[in-house]
Amino acid sequence: MKKSFYILEINKVVELFKKNAKTIKGIDIFNNLTLSNEKKYVIREYKKLDEMYKLYETYGELPIYSKLILAEEINSLKLGKLLDPLKLNLLKDEIYSSFEITSFLQKIKNKEDYKIIFEIISKIKPCSELYNKINRSIGNDGSILDSASKELENVRNSLRNIDKRIHSCLLKIMDKNKDKMNGDNYVFRNGHYAIPISTSLKSSVFGVVLDISDSGATTFIEPYEIAELENEKNILLLKERDEISKILSSFRQDVLFYSHDLIFSNEAIGELDFLTSKVKFMKEYHASIPNISLKYSFNFKKAKHPLLDQNICVANDFLLDENKRILLISGPNAGGKTVALKTIGTLAYMVKLALPLTLEEGSECAVFNNIFVDIGDNQSLENNLSTFSSQISNVSSILKGLTNRDLVIFDELCNGTDPKEGEALSIAITKYLLNTRCLSIISSHYSLLKKFGLENPNVLSASFIFDEKKIRPTFKMLLNVSGKSYGFAIANKFGIDKEIVDEAKEIYEKNYLSEEDKRIEVIEDKERALSFKEEKLKNYEKRLNKEQSLIDQEKNKIKIRTEKLNQNKSEEFDRYLDAKYKEINDIYAEFIKDKNAKKAMDKLLKINIEESENEPINIGDYVLIKGLDVKGQVTSIKGNKIIVNSSDGFSFEASFDSLKKIPTPKQVLDNNLDIDNKILNKTVAPSSLNLIGYHTHEGVEMMEDYISKALVDKKSSVKVIHGFGSGRLRQALWEALKKNKHVSSFSLGPDGGSTIVNLK
Repeated sequence: MKKSFYILEINKVVELFKKNAKTIKGIDIFNNLTLSNEKKYVIREYKKLDEMYKLYETYGELPIYSKLILAEEINSLKLGKLLDPLKLNLLKDEIYSSFEITSFLQKIKNKEDYKIIFEIISKIKPCSELYNKINRSIGNDGSILDSASKELENVRNSLRNIDKRIHSCLLKIMDKNKDKMNGDNYVFRNGHYAIPISTSLKSSVFGVVLDISDSGATTFIEPYEIAELENEKNILLLKERDEISKILSSFRQDVLFYSHDLIFSNEAIGELDFLTSKVKFMKEYHASIPNISLKYSFNFKKAKHPLLDQNICVANDFLLDENKRILLISGPNAGGKTVALKTIGTLAYMVKLALPLTLEEGSECAVFNNIFVDIGDNQSLENNLSTFSSQISNVSSILKGLTNRDLVIFDELCNGTDPKEGEALSIAITKYLLNTRCLSIISSHYSLLKKFGLENPNVLSASFIFDEKKIRPTFKMLLNVSGKSYGFAIANKFGIDKEIVDEAKEIYEKNYLSEEDKRIEVIEDKERALSFKEEKLKNYEKRLNKEQSLIDQEKNKIKIRTEKLNQNKSEEFDRYLDAKYKEINDIYAEFIKDKNAKKAMDKLLKINIEESENEPINIGDYVLIKGLDVKGQVTSIKGNKIIVNSSDGFSFEASFDSLKKIPTPKQVLDNNLDIDNKILNKTVAPSSLNLIGYHTHEGVEMMEDYISKALVDKKSSVKVIHGFGSGRLRQALWEALKKNKHVSSFSLGPDGGSTIVNLK
């Protein structure tokens, strides 16, 4: 089985999927894929993939991020190791991803369609407290922030103060000894501050000699006052180191405390990434999920080998079942036989790995117990065996213990020995395979084996089409016909003298072809020609059906558009009649009031149920687009094509018949503007600020202004909504909050898409 795995290069196939993985855990799942013989397991895995494909198509890609295998990291923590700040940042980003994933679920309406995916996502438990602590303690560059602990903040404040004292002291000493210095500034020597003093005057400056210049004219001295301050600083640096160690130790305890949730979330995110990678492969390779056959059979429709260029690879159909248990493929060398065998074996292996297959929907395949493969040059240099001996040794090991739940693939069965002996042996092996009732695919040039296949109802013969006019293979396979090797034609193409080829034909016909064989060959040629024409007719029929389907779709679209247009016209006319009806009611109400019949009759006579002709329309006019109830200004007229720009900023293309001229909209009254200004100038800070969609610098400015207004309104806490997205806006806001002196604390909101800010 392992040998078959590498002969078929399944490891390279898995790499095609792995390249789409975004998480370390997702890659790890691909690296540890195992073959399965369990139909139920494979069916569930394919169901899971089907759900993810539909989810991806409907709602887009899940916001997945993870760069750790947390089970391994937590095992290290249990052994006493610490997570470094960079890994803590990666953990923080993963927790944020878990917030985004759980939030993503809110978009999904029909949750019943994604039961298994929801089972996976239900394992994700965002650890918000741990997230907030990491965010408060670790900078984006992996540095430990002052806010990580009160003790660290105090130590660092002391360090900043002592740096100021050192700098101030240096300035005083240099000012005092400026007439003795060779230079106008201090320097660093071996990590210490030093003053460049003329060597002749060095005894007048109290300090430690750190270095002497090459010329000997300058001595570099660290003043005693500076050395004492440096000692104080070193003690503080040791305290800082110890405090950082304590902080990282506390994170070790926190991560261990949440280890169960973190591992489950990490594994769930990895599995979602694993499924998404398979979906991306499906879209890139036009792959599909096969139906799992409960019987040991397969039906591959328009199958292609996944490792070949999908744009030039020729698709073929392959099928075997309990009635046709052997597929016997013949045809010319380099015509596609070996590729066909590898395609079938590879796709069958992919089913055992629950991977999508490069074939059409509606295909099916069993989950075979074993897939045995003998393909290629099997010459064994290690055991000093010939190609034939090596193949027979391999065939022997395959035949032992073979069952009806296995798939067997033989390329050029029993080739490499005396043709007559090899032919007889290949037929005997084929009969044995039929008796075991396993499924087998065999390629061969042997005439007797091809005859055996045509005569046996349990053998499906197939041949690769050879273009005899152009002397080249087509890589297209036909079922129910046997193939020729075309050795003479190929010899001609590659420059063998015609006389040699003709003589070879005579020798062949005289020694190997009986009259019966010649008649069979003529019949086979006719069968191949008929099958080829039948295949072409099928392709024409498919093309016609596809074109007919497209025509039907266009007809349906036109029908829907026509119905919608008629409906819009009907609705427009109804509105018009309603307006006329109201006009008549108003006249009647006036008549009831003043009893002036003549006046009422005159008004009634002026009402016309027919719509009046539209006025001429020019560029700059305001119009109504009938049916759409859209108003706008005409910006372009070319023939009967008119462009209308609506007040919302959208452009519409219309005809004269669909437009009605309307009055120019009136400007807003000044007194209304005054009222609006009064309302706008009223400063009231709402309880939350929505910054979704703003750039980081805009968001920071708006938040700062908002906090100022909230302080005026004496609010104790506010909510800043930043959403999920890439996280850049949130990070910029948090950096600004850390520096804002009016902010006492802040933390991620329970929804994961906002920040709660507590004000001083």
